[in-house]
Amino acid sequence: MLPARVPKSRIMVYNYESRWHADAPKTRLQLCGEELVQNVHSFRRGTPTRPIVFVGHSLGGNVIVQALLHASDEDKYKGFLEATAGVVFLGTPLRGTKWQPFLDSLAQLMAPAGSHRGVTKELGFDGPELRDRLHRFCRLRNRLSMPVSCFFELFETDYGQRFGIRRVVKGTIVDEASACIPGLDRRGLEADHLKINKYRGPDDHGYQKVSDVIHEMCGNANNVIRRRHDQQRPEARACLRDLFVTDPLEDKKALKRKKGDRARGTCNWIMGAEELTTWLGPGPTNSSEGQASQVLWLHGNPGTGKSTMAIFLTEVLSEAFSATDGKTLAYFFCDSTFDKRNTATSVIRGLLLQLVQQHPQLLDYLLPKYNERGAELFKSFDALWGKLLEVAADKNTGRKYCIIDALDECDAESQTTLLQQLKETFRGRNAPPNLHILVTSRPYDEIREHLDTFANMDLASYREAKKDVERCIEERTADLAEMKRYTDKVRMRVSNILTEKAEGTFLWVGLACKELEGIPSKDAVETLQNMPKGLHSLYEKLLEPAVNSNGVNNVHRVLSFVAGLFG
Repeated sequence: MLPARVPKSRIMVYNYESRWHADAPKTRLQLCGEELVQNVHSFRRGTPTRPIVFVGHSLGGNVIVQALLHASDEDKYKGFLEATAGVVFLGTPLRGTKWQPFLDSLAQLMAPAGSHRGVTKELGFDGPELRDRLHRFCRLRNRLSMPVSCFFELFETDYGQRFGIRRVVKGTIVDEASACIPGLDRRGLEADHLKINKYRGPDDHGYQKVSDVIHEMCGNANNVIRRRHDQQRPEARACLRDLFVTDPLEDKKALKRKKGDRARGTCNWIMGAEELTTWLGPGPTNSSEGQASQVLWLHGNPGTGKSTMAIFLTEVLSEAFSATDGKTLAYFFCDSTFDKRNTATSVIRGLLLQLVQQHPQLLDYLLPKYNERGAELFKSFDALWGKLLEVAADKNTGRKYCIIDALDECDAESQTTLLQQLKETFRGRNAPPNLHILVTSRPYDEIREHLDTFANMDLASYREAKKDVERCIEERTADLAEMKRYTDKVRMRVSNILTEKAEGTFLWVGLACKELEGIPSKDAVETLQNMPKGLHSLYEKLLEPAVNSNGVNNVHRVLSFVAGLFG
């Protein structure tokens, strides 16, 4: 039937040994995926650039995912990856199946018959390995702009029938949540898991749905491959090289390493905050209310956890958005100590770089002007801002969410430029509906006068933020107690004093605990009692001995630590 829908295509059927309940091979998904790549690569030696559209049923879809991920890790299979023009999943347990415990138990029970658990044990519903694998696949799909369509079963499966026990073991083998990728094409089929890939004839409604998708993917295959290759041409590579000024991902990792891991359970509350959900959600885009919600200002005094919150948001949202076509995240961490990270042009270049890296087709918006001006294009803030708006308006790549952390660390001119541009762009009637920006900073008057009219969050006003400080104190105290061998009494006193004097700032806790690392257990309480409340007083207290003794190295050490904790 399929040759009639795609008459100019070669249709190949690939079989792999999928038995697990009896006479099963000792294999697993990773090995099956690697073997698929090797066999297809060898079979296509004469036509390596011919586009490929994969169709996988059930575990076959998981094997395809594993094959593409393996190809992305091996240079020799680069052509295989670049030739992939689409993937169709039919009832594929991308997130596993809730039936896994039953299947795994069955595999163990049938061990005398030669069963093997290599595949079944990997299919726990929403397990971390499957989540990570799907996350990697989604990022790869986004990078390659690869069409993907997911079909899921609408009827329950009488699985016991396969073993001669009808209507005893019945249910949905792969539900919609596992078979579909949020944001990508999804379609239900009126079939159970065993029949989702079986059709009565060309008039079968299920066959028509599936073959329509395959027909469309094959028809667009050459265009998909052409655009992918266009993005790799010399001028495209030169454009990306000149756009680069710093890598926001590396900057975030360095900042995170300097600050240390956040305390367990902190920051999670913000995902339920009304201001953030409004910023993330659709909301109105043709009213002043909608425009106001497209910019969110998160502010707080020094040491209240703004940058830690920004890091948390970039991690959580990056993972969530990677699984959808509809939303893309970019971010930039400003830093007054680096010239490449404290200017308005650097901020926009960093955001553009990430958007283009995630959606290479967006480079088409930059190349015409770049071919005219070269690297000079990226020295003009107005030109860069214009390109950001063009990229954001691209409907095929959905909404763009940008996080700019520590705006107050930009130089004065850049700070003013960015603030004025935000106000001008999002307070006008033609605010870009697909662009949402979150800014973190200290609540300086010169920033407030521009951003106060937008949605904003004062960290100090949230009870949950205060609880985060308490969790931080609890964790840091536990670490100190273990390292310095505090008694329960000392540990409790240290925790109480930290809570009393921190005044809601992570930085005070960090500085005090850093000081306690060099203090014997017996002197810990007295040392803390002698520390003043308030950050400025604490700075003076810690710096005074070093200054009086001309301890330049000690001053540098304290200042470096403070710089790392600020946010």
